[in-house]
Amino acid sequence: MKRYILVFLIISLISCTKDRKEDFILQDLIPENSELIVITPDLQAFIDNLSSNDLLSKSKFPLKTRLTKELDFLRLLNFKNQTGLAFSNLWSQDVNYTLITQRDSSLIPFDSIKNKSVETIKEGDVEFKSVNIENSKFFLYEKGNSVFITNSKQRILDYDAEEKLLKSPDFKKAFEAADRNKTSVFLQHSKIPDDLSSFFKDLKFPGFQKLANWSSFDLDLEKSNIKINGISLGNTGENFLGIFSNSDPRQSEVGKVCPDDFISYYSLGFSSFEKLYANIKAKDSLNTDYPAVLNHAIEIASVNLKDGSAVVINVHEIEAAKEALAGLGEEIESFRGSSIIEVNEEIEFSNIFKNVMEIENAQFYTIQDNFVIFSSSVEILKKFVTSFQNSDTLANKQYFTDLMSSLSSESSMLFVINSKEFSRAKNENSEDLKFNKNSLAAFQVINEDNFAHLHGIISNSEKAAASNGAEQISSFKIEAPVSSNPYFFRNHRTDQLDIAVQDQNNDLYLISNKGNIFWKKNMDSPITSPICQVDLFKNGNLQLAFSTGYNMEVLDRNGNKVEGYPIRFNQPLTQPLAVFDYDNNRNYRFVLTQNKKVYMVGPKGKAIKGFDFEQAGSDVIKAPKHIRLGNKDYILIAEESGKLNILSRQGKIRVPVKDKIEFSENEWYGYQNSFVSTNPQKDLIKISQNGNVSTNDLGLAENNRIVAYKNDLVYLNENELSINSKIVNLDFGLYTDPQLFTFRNRSLIAITDTQTQKVYVFNDKAELLEGFPVYGTSQVDIANADLDSKLELIVRGEENEILMYEF
Repeated sequence: MKRYILVFLIISLISCTKDRKEDFILQDLIPENSELIVITPDLQAFIDNLSSNDLLSKSKFPLKTRLTKELDFLRLLNFKNQTGLAFSNLWSQDVNYTLITQRDSSLIPFDSIKNKSVETIKEGDVEFKSVNIENSKFFLYEKGNSVFITNSKQRILDYDAEEKLLKSPDFKKAFEAADRNKTSVFLQHSKIPDDLSSFFKDLKFPGFQKLANWSSFDLDLEKSNIKINGISLGNTGENFLGIFSNSDPRQSEVGKVCPDDFISYYSLGFSSFEKLYANIKAKDSLNTDYPAVLNHAIEIASVNLKDGSAVVINVHEIEAAKEALAGLGEEIESFRGSSIIEVNEEIEFSNIFKNVMEIENAQFYTIQDNFVIFSSSVEILKKFVTSFQNSDTLANKQYFTDLMSSLSSESSMLFVINSKEFSRAKNENSEDLKFNKNSLAAFQVINEDNFAHLHGIISNSEKAAASNGAEQISSFKIEAPVSSNPYFFRNHRTDQLDIAVQDQNNDLYLISNKGNIFWKKNMDSPITSPICQVDLFKNGNLQLAFSTGYNMEVLDRNGNKVEGYPIRFNQPLTQPLAVFDYDNNRNYRFVLTQNKKVYMVGPKGKAIKGFDFEQAGSDVIKAPKHIRLGNKDYILIAEESGKLNILSRQGKIRVPVKDKIEFSENEWYGYQNSFVSTNPQKDLIKISQNGNVSTNDLGLAENNRIVAYKNDLVYLNENELSINSKIVNLDFGLYTDPQLFTFRNRSLIAITDTQTQKVYVFNDKAELLEGFPVYGTSQVDIANADLDSKLELIVRGEENEILMYEF
């Protein structure tokens, strides 16, 4: 019998203990007017994580200032149990907060707090305390196994009367779905103030207050990221998410065309626009027709840029979409090969997506890949075309792909924000928000039958800020179509680089790297050589040297002829001007060719005495070439007869080559202490400094092109680009000769596909540089054109346009 009594006492004790634990039920103690609720298993750890997040710890904004002032005392308290923080009037100056946790005698360590005062207050039958510690004042109320800390006296009276408590079934569901081991945040959408709702209106989304009844998400705070994952509940037909009924989410692809310097975009993904629009009409009683192209859409996005906005329609079959667009308008302009169409009647997107997406009506559109892009501005459409052709879109940026990898692959709704630019556009304390360059934020909604998944991330990593992809920094036009490749020319006054280029009227321009035309000078004929930079007087003042049909010209940087020039010939020059500077000491040798004749002149335009090679045995078929191998100088002159003259500085044979060479269109280069080129049989020819000739069958095609320097060998074989034996498979196209640029220990290889108008730049490991290809229609020049550490690239764009990129 005693055993039974003992068992009964143990069971009773356990039961009583369980009752006391269940006396604290946090979800039943939330004020009904709460706008935002934070529930955490470890409040102190949560506060520490907030402090260690770079963005939150370094930034200043009004809400943070107010909450820090109100809740600074929390760092002094001992939290051992699950804790809830409920806020109302959150975006006003008078924030109301209530902290709810389980009763614990050690919660407030009064003995260890120096500056404190405690006053007991009694109102009716309600007794509570007014506490002042470290200049923070709050009210403390204990009831049963619960303790409440609040800055609202009325809140305590309501608690005592068990009034105005949250009874929402959807909140209870959200609470049950939350991970108890993580900090969770709950939003009651109908209570969200206009201040927060206006944030989403700036994203062109007007329906945040009606998105759902409740949203909850787990919060993960990392050093450079803030991540959320959760759900929205109560998604009835009255709520916004009802428009996605009977529609599946889709993968967002807007990043493929969205310029990387965007402000924000808001995207809807769906399996059927017809079903989506039927839900929109039913919800908002709309009676607006929509263009047939939308029947082919799987995604629609509103994209905000600094100078305007666009509507991007992602279609699953572009040819069908083009048929649906046929007859809607006429082409008003072709920009970089893309048609810009003006529609006959403005498309009223604002009515089609009323209360769904705040967007402007559109008058123009263009097509890029699988996207139809509408805008009220032609310049905005040109921005999209430029960014797409330059690979300067979000999808080509590693920081964007890293961000999207944190989200689900498919979305019903997706918001992406360029954090720094968005804060600037709102002009709200942007200088106090410490966003790094390329900091992005994304928020994703994936609709289900009666709830939705939520995923979000704010990324503020320093790695993204350090991204150095190619970026177009300027574009300027001359009066007639460009006829030559553009060349950099150093401005000795600014120590920056200007640009020299000729147009089809034979006008030569010198243009600043900001696009200002210094001068324009008409030449007698097209320039036939590269435009070379020389310092004839060895005083740092530079000149431009080049050849035309009958002349060798030297102009100073003001466009004036230098004394002694031009050198005029009665018969045309048959090869481009070659400029030699053997020891880089500005003792220039200018080499000109007329059929068999070779002329070498000095800085003053006079013939050089002591150069004995005046005439070849047959016509010279390439411009003479200076090559230095080790500490020896060689001059190479190729003859139509197959003879290759390898000369000394004095014009005497330095390397006797007995074999007859079949020359290809390729030049000769110095490579690994030998001379290399190719023959028409598609072999690589190698001539040693002793004159030994060897060939290597590389399996080259007939139209192969090579370039080499020291230890770099590059050749283009149809669509295969070989860089130091590493093969890059390019798309089939019409390519310029590859170009090799060296900067200290760095080699870059550039090549342009004139068919698709893409410029590629690779390093010597055959790796495509970030941000390439970019748009361009000619060979390029690469140099450090300004005072920063980045390189610049210039290239012809449209027929009378010069483009400059930075990378």
